[in-house]
Amino acid sequence: MYDKFIRFFGSIYNDWVNRVITDFGLTNGYQVHNGLDQGEVFSPLLWRIFYDPLLCEVKRQESVCGYRLDSRFVANTGRAEFRAGLTSFLAVGAFIGSSQAATQHILNVASDFFQVNDISINNDKTVAISINCKVSNSYLLISGLLILIAKRGESHRYLGIFLSIEGLSKPSLAKAHLDVQFFINIVLRKAISDKQFSYLVSAVLHPIIAYRTQFSFVSISVCAKWDTMICKVLKSKSGLPFDFPNDAVYHPSLYRLKSFEQVQAESKSAAIVCFTNSVGILGCLFAHRSHDLQVLSWRPRHFLLFPFRISVSPLNNFLAGVV
Repeated sequence: MYDKFIRFFGSIYNDWVNRVITDFGLTNGYQVHNGLDQGEVFSPLLWRIFYDPLLCEVKRQESVCGYRLDSRFVANTGRAEFRAGLTSFLAVGAFIGSSQAATQHILNVASDFFQVNDISINNDKTVAISINCKVSNSYLLISGLLILIAKRGESHRYLGIFLSIEGLSKPSLAKAHLDVQFFINIVLRKAISDKQFSYLVSAVLHPIIAYRTQFSFVSISVCAKWDTMICKVLKSKSGLPFDFPNDAVYHPSLYRLKSFEQVQAESKSAAIVCFTNSVGILGCLFAHRSHDLQVLSWRPRHFLLFPFRISVSPLNNFLAGVV
């Protein structure tokens, strides 16, 4: 089976010729000596094979240089430990360390891997985010290049989330608010009916916000603010008076439109099911956080087995908001 795959991929990449699509037609063909096409259906498999040595080496050294998360369990007074040094999706990677020295050690391992395989790093798209760092002159290097250190107030995108030195929640909520404003500014200029607007909110805006805030908790006041913005446009499209109650707009027999608080409740409930059944990093982190929440709430039993009212502020504890 493996020999067939090797011969299959070898027949594809031997004498590989590419041509570029331009406004004036196709360019002349050129020989491709190395690299992978990200658009190919089998590229994720090849990326995994190619980066497996780096991932395994960082995994092997996680006990020395990885980020460590500890939890003390109430039930058996034991401890559980979780470590992570690198997460990656195709060519996009995040190196995680508990200190500057630990992170630099992981970067040195990655630099050796990149040098052996003749891989160039795009320094313009590489940034270091330091959380709770008390040293102002810290720096990191990768492949001999100085990595840009994120400043306070800046946010940087990693796949579908936004990170900053303030953490994950603040930039994610700011981006979600911009998405709501952008959506409203677009539909205000469109000649659409109230029914069409309601459909776009449910089919487009709500999934975007649920995705943006999947690891953040949106306060009730912010949800109410977004609901007011949506109701204002909906009343304008439908010809309803502006003093028409917002709660009536969300009545199931009118538009079947959900409030942002309801959307968040449904998405976070689904998240608990996914976290609980996950056998990977998400499941491990959920186990740690849920037990820590149990400790903070001074409860002898887990909240999934014996539900109780969470006394921890959801603004300071993501899992408390999820529950």
